Amino acid sequence: MWAPWIPEAAVEKSVNHNDPDRKIVLSGILLTTLISALSISIPVFGFAFFMVVPLPVFYYRIRLGPKKSAVAALCAIAFLTLFSGELTPDLFFIAGMLLLGFCMGAFFEQNLSIEKTIGYAAALVMAAGVFALMIYANLSNLGLMPLISGYVAKNLALTLDLYESMGMPQESIVLLSNSMDQIRFVLVRILPALCAAGLLFAAWVNLLAAKVLISTRIKGGRKIQGLNTWKTPEQLVWGVAASALLIMVPGSFFKLLGINGLIVFILVYFFQGIAIVSFYFEKKKIPLAVRGLLYGMLIIQQIFILVIAGIGFMDVWLDIRKLEKHDTDQQTPLS
Repeated sequence: MWAPWIPEAAVEKSVNHNDPDRKIVLSGILLTTLISALSISIPVFGFAFFMVVPLPVFYYRIRLGPKKSAVAALCAIAFLTLFSGELTPDLFFIAGMLLLGFCMGAFFEQNLSIEKTIGYAAALVMAAGVFALMIYANLSNLGLMPLISGYVAKNLALTLDLYESMGMPQESIVLLSNSMDQIRFVLVRILPALCAAGLLFAAWVNLLAAKVLISTRIKGGRKIQGLNTWKTPEQLVWGVAASALLIMVPGSFFKLLGINGLIVFILVYFFQGIAIVSFYFEKKKIPLAVRGLLYGMLIIQQIFILVIAGIGFMDVWLDIRKLEKHDTDQQTPLS
């Protein structure tokens, strides 16, 4: 018999095990925790899982709304913290990727264009990351630059150990070891661009993955249309020109600013270039196996990334895909 001071409606609600969202939230917590745990526990190949950490949060943000998807993300961080026994730098990055997925879902629901959905989400995560780093640096009495430099040096040392365990020739190991200070010096100064490019790339990959997931799992909602018709905003050309000019300006600050800018813009135009490649793959009905082989070459031969980025940049004037002119609403791949 129920206690008389507990309202009957509250009792019925508390014992309602047939709430469909409850099972979905639990599956979201499990999936988000699993992918996040694999990303930090598997050497080398864990990076592949790390890149799709935002995907479940993005998906559950669309399906369940902000509150329940936030619960799934926070529970995943809590479980990983208990598993690790402390707040590690890896958890800091995982939290950033979860926030990326959440923000992408929020901007997707606002029917923003693809560049705004990805760009705004990446910018918010970058801002939150810098803010968190500044707080941590102050609390640890290290300072922001020493903290970042120390973290980069630690990861370079781990990378060198990994190369040695994989059987890299001793001459190459010695060469890398002697160049560690110079590599660290460069990496620290282009780290803002590397972080921004990493967030943009992760957002793009997860949007591609979500295209299939949302269309098959969420009925009646908005769909992500083909991304192979996407074009960068024409105004970005001025950003490329400004970054190139800054590299030629005397002074290390301006040169670093220009280099960081070019790194980000190269990635953005790579997105447009790969959209062109995908467009013609689909138009010419290239078999999936051949597509996979050609895409795999991009990973093996990184020089092709610059070639494809160049194709994307030239498309601003050449209109390689001969896309028809539409109004602003029709141009967006998100509908």
